[in-house]
Amino acid sequence: MNGFLYILTGPSGCGKTTLLNSICSNSVDDVDPTTRAIKAPKYSERPRRDEYDDIIHDPAIEIGEYDIAYFINGRKYGIKIQEIKKLLDQGLNAFIILSDFRVIRRLKDTLKDRIRSIYISSAINREKLEKIQAERYNFSPDLKQAKLLARQFARLNSAARIEAWHQVFEVVGEFNQDWKNYIPEAQSTEIRTQRIRSFHTRYIDNLHLFDHVILNHTENKSEEMTEQARNLILHSSTYFHNKKHKVYPPIFVVAAASGAGKGTLMEMLNLIGRDKISIVSKQAKRPPKPGDKRDGMEAIGIDGIFSPQFDLRWSFHKSEEFGGTEYAVRSSEIKRNINRGNPQLFVSNIEQFDMFQALFDNQVVFLYLHRLSSAEDIKDYQLANCSTPEEAAARIKEIGKVHQDYIEHIAEFDHVLLNTTYPEDLYDQMLQLIDHYHNTHLLREFREWKASYPLDD
Repeated sequence: MNGFLYILTGPSGCGKTTLLNSICSNSVDDVDPTTRAIKAPKYSERPRRDEYDDIIHDPAIEIGEYDIAYFINGRKYGIKIQEIKKLLDQGLNAFIILSDFRVIRRLKDTLKDRIRSIYISSAINREKLEKIQAERYNFSPDLKQAKLLARQFARLNSAARIEAWHQVFEVVGEFNQDWKNYIPEAQSTEIRTQRIRSFHTRYIDNLHLFDHVILNHTENKSEEMTEQARNLILHSSTYFHNKKHKVYPPIFVVAAASGAGKGTLMEMLNLIGRDKISIVSKQAKRPPKPGDKRDGMEAIGIDGIFSPQFDLRWSFHKSEEFGGTEYAVRSSEIKRNINRGNPQLFVSNIEQFDMFQALFDNQVVFLYLHRLSSAEDIKDYQLANCSTPEEAAARIKEIGKVHQDYIEHIAEFDHVLLNTTYPEDLYDQMLQLIDHYHNTHLLREFREWKASYPLDD
């Protein structure tokens, strides 16, 4: 059995190195027999930082010695394809950290179905980044630097005591410049924060490039990343064929926890995406809510009766105390959209994936919608949007269950939508996916099939 190359990509501080060292061995003799994960050889002209560094030092990356060479922060890096193939042919799963999207594309073109690209998403904030920076670079000024900085602190203190605020302003500017001189600008927190945002924007623009997303969003629980990686290794082969052979038009089935942004997504598609995608109408056995109309929902009450046409039905359980909500959609509407060649979308949950897969096979594109929020933000949101603290607690518990479901079923998802503090990020990701499936060979194949076997609406 052949192994696969797993590419780990993500912004600074997202957990790439932590995951690499937790899942991989350094030698063939030490691999875990269940995951058979090993670090792929990657070369660089920069010296190794420590024993856990993922590179092999080569003082000169020369032309002709490497199949792929690239630059990061002014340093040359190199990859030898045959060394990676040798590991894969031995049945090993090789992991490599890469941040250059062009290199990822070249490797995917070369290794085809023997490669999996993974984006690692982390809800890292400025405070956490500063802590990482302090631990990583361990700034300790020498005697000359310490004297200069101490002098600036003394001037700042004196100016503040006599309320000479124009001098405070002047000293702060000088002190900030001195500080940056001792911590290289490329490693400053401000610059790295901008790079994290820039990296996430590149993810949005290249969403279809990634086969999986590993979520590193639970504070002090890096083992969740390892669990997701293990589940990918164990189950990726089962679902990868379906992921790569979708049939046009796509049926986007979205799974998401409470407060993830389902209503926002539906409203956006109704407002600016009606010419690109259809929102499947849905009934729900619950009281009406103000936002129902924006996402095509018809609330029929707790004791309501589904219309006979709404024949695909499922439940979403919050908790034993509060029960769940029953939902239904019309299979006839879904089939009509298929015959017309219309992409379509509706919200369900992970437990129903098998049902939709059995009914619509490779036309189903499974999406996971995840909001990048801290535990405190989630609690505040639920308390503000629930009738009682008890209901909020039940929803928070359900959010944890949905997150665990994603961890266990990560290999089944085709894409992940990351809902950030920037609403346009969510819009852009969904529209990128719609355009991707519209512009691929799938559309051409559908038109050829439609011409051969015309169907009535």
